[in-house]
Amino acid sequence: LPSRRAATPWCRMLTERDMTITEWIGRQGAVRAEHVMTRFSIGRTATYRRLHELAEFGLVRRHRLLYNDGGLLTATAEGLRCAGLDRLTPARLSLALVPHMIASAALAAELEPQLADETLLSDREHRAAENAAGQPIASAITGSQRDGWRGLHRPDFALVRRDDDEVIAVEVELTLKNRTRLERILRGYLRNQNVAVVRYHAAPPIADAVQRAARAVGADAILELAPLPSTSASMTRRRP
Repeated sequence: LPSRRAATPWCRMLTERDMTITEWIGRQGAVRAEHVMTRFSIGRTATYRRLHELAEFGLVRRHRLLYNDGGLLTATAEGLRCAGLDRLTPARLSLALVPHMIASAALAAELEPQLADETLLSDREHRAAENAAGQPIASAITGSQRDGWRGLHRPDFALVRRDDDEVIAVEVELTLKNRTRLERILRGYLRNQNVAVVRYHAAPPIADAVQRAARAVGADAILELAPLPSTSASMTRRRP
């Protein structure tokens, strides 16, 4: 899903790097400043200066959810429009989802610079792509056809290989799901012929449970286990 950046005088006031950062924040939904530093390999001072400018322009908004917390950054509707992400809406934040948002953004920040022939679609982009296509791309098909979108479990990311119909469904698993639910999701991935691999980023106890569920439903061949991003755990507790 390539972006189509708006060519208005307002958007032209920003540098290409500023627009790239705004686009990345909009794609992910919610990130920390540290994630921007990691993703774009820029220093702390330069990062905070750029983010301050983007907030002043009204393209990025900082959310302080907890006292003395560095907060999360989201792209505003204007920021999304300038970045050519009109298909997306500003992210809605929930305290219950903050740890998962942080871990997901940390993974994207670490993984994307390593990609060459692949594109990492965030949950937001993947959802928009599936809605546009009218069919599952990397989602687990957990219900019958008559269930429509209610019969899908969407992964946290879809890793799409260029010139290849097969995709990798990427899950960031911070909490232990019960075995029945895990088996249902893994069966759903087996039903989706587009999915070549399901990669779970999880801590060892959760990874072990995922592996047992995969064995139970015969999904061993498509399962990959990987660690959580190295920065996610510390960032959930970090204070500036």
